[in-house]
Amino acid sequence: MTIAIARGRRNGLITPTRSTAQSESAKVLARLAEEIRFHLLTSYTVRNGAERTLSELDEVRAEASIDGWDGYEGKPMNPEAYINAKSFIEALPTTAPLPEVSADPDGDVALDWFFAPRKALSVSISGAGRCTFAWIRGHRTFRGTDWVDDDGIPENVAEALSQLASEAPQKHPAR
Repeated sequence: MTIAIARGRRNGLITPTRSTAQSESAKVLARLAEEIRFHLLTSYTVRNGAERTLSELDEVRAEASIDGWDGYEGKPMNPEAYINAKSFIEALPTTAPLPEVSADPDGDVALDWFFAPRKALSVSISGAGRCTFAWIRGHRTFRGTDWVDDDGIPENVAEALSQLASEAPQKHPAR
């Protein structure tokens, strides 16, 4: 599987490309890019995964909306964590595998990718935009903290996702 993860800017299919260019050529290119984006978004195959993941995020938010939602002392999902996680998911390129979504008991949003035994990535997104991540690749583990902002997916997370996805066994749809 080939995967391209954008570094340093949000450019997922759901999120329109942003540009400050003002020339007539730039305006024409921006209009054409938007037309292509709109055309692709009308394709069920292209948009289905992202919509399903965003819907899953909404379901998790509803489930984790009250104190003790987890049967213990889980805090409700932080509304800002929800917004930051939604932005993160929307920034994922269409070539990126989509995460499983869950709520952390501290009110953060958890996004998890499982590729194969000993190949996984876990990201926790807070209301402040803190993005705490950990990933395992074979016998090596990596962890760190970065920030989700208007620029998109933190570079360390994008790199981990790219490496793990490119090494994952191919999944072939049932015929």
